[in-house]
Amino acid sequence: MNHNEIMDANVAVLALSMRWLHIVSVVTLIGGFIFARFAVAPALASLPEAERKTTDARVAAGFRPLLYLVLGTVLVSGLYNYLSKTNLPPRYHMILGIKLLFVLHIFAVSILYTLPTATPAKRSRWLTGMIVSGLIIIALADYLRFIPIS
Repeated sequence: MNHNEIMDANVAVLALSMRWLHIVSVVTLIGGFIFARFAVAPALASLPEAERKTTDARVAAGFRPLLYLVLGTVLVSGLYNYLSKTNLPPRYHMILGIKLLFVLHIFAVSILYTLPTATPAKRSRWLTGMIVSGLIIIALADYLRFIPIS
């Protein structure tokens, strides 16, 4: 194996690793939101109000480290994946721009979600919005895969 083949193999491994990291991070993020909205929120709703607030705050605080890690890995791997592409057509950039607006929504609301001052009602509402945005992002990402790159 010559030097160029080794470099090509290393770049391929890095590209595959970044794609895998991006997908796993998004699955963790959106899956966490779906679990919180459809399993945790209804369970919390059955608790007395004082207990609901403290348990909800503990759940959000426990999710915070994983959430920040996943937001970071989505950001780094997504940036790498974008910068590794060349000759992207204008339509790709347009759809990507729309996708990034939804990503910004999720990033901002995710941070609000983990603040200790957020109420259980707000968290539940925010989760619904983040799930909808997340599913739209996944649909847009799937669409982007079919745009031919020249």
